[in-house]
Amino acid sequence: MNSIWKYQLRIADEQTIDFPEGAEVLAVQVQKGAPCLWVRVDPAAPKTPRKIITHGTGHPVPETTGRYIGTYQIEGGALVFHVFDAA
Repeated sequence: MNSIWKYQLRIADEQTIDFPEGAEVLAVQVQKGAPCLWVRVDPAAPKTPRKIITHGTGHPVPETTGRYIGTYQIEGGALVFHVFDAA
């Protein structure tokens, strides 16, 4: 049976998160001032590392960045970041 788990993101160009195998990233949003991912997972599946890439608006984005997940804003909209799953 699947569950939806939340993972808090660091504001960093790249990070690796251990998701259960076959995890499906559903959304990225800010909760209580922190960017978070919501992911549908099979809790019984073995964990595998996935690379999450974040680019700020106006920064270069290589073609190999991965699948777009979503955009979030912090600091009252002064900073806007775009998140990609480089799995």
